[in-house]
Amino acid sequence: MDDFSSMSGTEMFARRDAAESEISGLIGQFVFTYSRFITALHLCVAWHNQGKDLDSYPSIAEDLAAADLLRRIEKQARDKLGSTSLAFKAYKSWLRRAHQIRETRNTVMHSRWSIEAFGRHAIAVTTPVFVEPVKEVIFSADQLRQVCQTCEKLMGELNGLRDKHPL
Repeated sequence: MDDFSSMSGTEMFARRDAAESEISGLIGQFVFTYSRFITALHLCVAWHNQGKDLDSYPSIAEDLAAADLLRRIEKQARDKLGSTSLAFKAYKSWLRRAHQIRETRNTVMHSRWSIEAFGRHAIAVTTPVFVEPVKEVIFSADQLRQVCQTCEKLMGELNGLRDKHPL
């Protein structure tokens, strides 16, 4: 446990600056990781039925948000594998976690950010200015590292599902 009462103002500001630098780097890492995740979702949706509709995919791809891509994957899995199959249930389990990472991305990208006064964590304020009550989400550097790792893991799991149970 840190003894904040013995820290000088200069030490506290330095600690906050270091925390901000680390957190902003991790947010940047997440942006790149999430971008690769979205690419994996597009590839999955576009390659449905062994790519038979690949030529028409570019005309709709720009309009597909992450939530849309996940809904399409769910529909493709249900239609191809059957809603009671173990394979579909595996996709559903994956989809729940994929939606969670999407929600985390929305929090990360649409929040106002600050660093806690002693530099222990970041604060994402999810409500607009002047909206009460203020809603905050606390992120430590370790949590943001875990978010990046989860995103990478989800991509690997999707590839495994597609190999084992093609859509």
